[in-house]
Amino acid sequence: MFVEMVEATMKTAEPLRPTGVLQQNRVFLDFFWDLAKPDQEVRLKAVEDLVEYLKTGNKNDELEYTFKRLVDGLGHTRETARPGFSLALGQVLVAFEEIPLQSILDRVKQKHSLQAVKKKLAQKAMFGNLFGVLSLHQSGRLFKEPQVVLACVQLLQSLSQHRQHLKDLPTKTIMDILMEIPEEVFEEVLLSALKSDLASAFNTPEQLQLLLVALQRFPHTLKPKKLKSLLGSATIINADNVPRLIGVLKMAAHSVKKELVLPAVALDLLKLSLKEDSFQLFWNRAITEGMFKEPSGPTHYLGFRLLGSALPLLSLSS
Repeated sequence: MFVEMVEATMKTAEPLRPTGVLQQNRVFLDFFWDLAKPDQEVRLKAVEDLVEYLKTGNKNDELEYTFKRLVDGLGHTRETARPGFSLALGQVLVAFEEIPLQSILDRVKQKHSLQAVKKKLAQKAMFGNLFGVLSLHQSGRLFKEPQVVLACVQLLQSLSQHRQHLKDLPTKTIMDILMEIPEEVFEEVLLSALKSDLASAFNTPEQLQLLLVALQRFPHTLKPKKLKSLLGSATIINADNVPRLIGVLKMAAHSVKKELVLPAVALDLLKLSLKEDSFQLFWNRAITEGMFKEPSGPTHYLGFRLLGSALPLLSLSS
């Protein structure tokens, strides 16, 4: 009898396991924990499972909670967590096309407002905004909402002032957006907003790269006449611009000296020189006289790497 009473007491004392909706909610909440974990495979699985969970049945409350948690997570203090929340938000927006991108951008800007945040949390807010724009870009829907494209680019332009924290990520994200949008959106919506950035092409490698990407993507908009109004010359590679090109290439070479890679801006200039029939000028003046006459180091490395890239391109063009 005593043993039976003890067993009955133990059974009564066992914690109740959540079932039904409670169990489902526990599973649902675990997705967000997994999004912040260091293991990339765990994060990717959480993104996939979260989207599948939300797509089954009518889950308006869970969807609203999801947007709140994901927008909050964009500025996560853990570096590896931000991409997880950003990717998840982008994929949820892919799955639920009825959600306007403007509404999500508004949430991002409100949650991660640089004007309202305390100074010690400013970096967190910067990353929140950056990864918020990345989420919208990852949705693949930006080109459908031109005014959101403009707002995203303007936000990225404001973030580019914080280079000490974000480096060149805002400018690179603008380039990614340019790769997605059609030419009419660029011409009608973005060109005026980017005019100052494009006109400053010779100031930094990132700004020159931005112009080169725009030129590749939108040649009908950025015709020689438009280039002349922006840069003062109808072409990028010419004798007058060589000193400025050398300056930008030197900056690019030193910026990647630890990574030992060929800066994208150098390769794009090489391709442009072949297209504009100015390769000889570019190579002799900018590379041979500009890069190789510097002391041995990053500029020489850039020159030799560029030579390796030039040879197959030259054989194709001959």
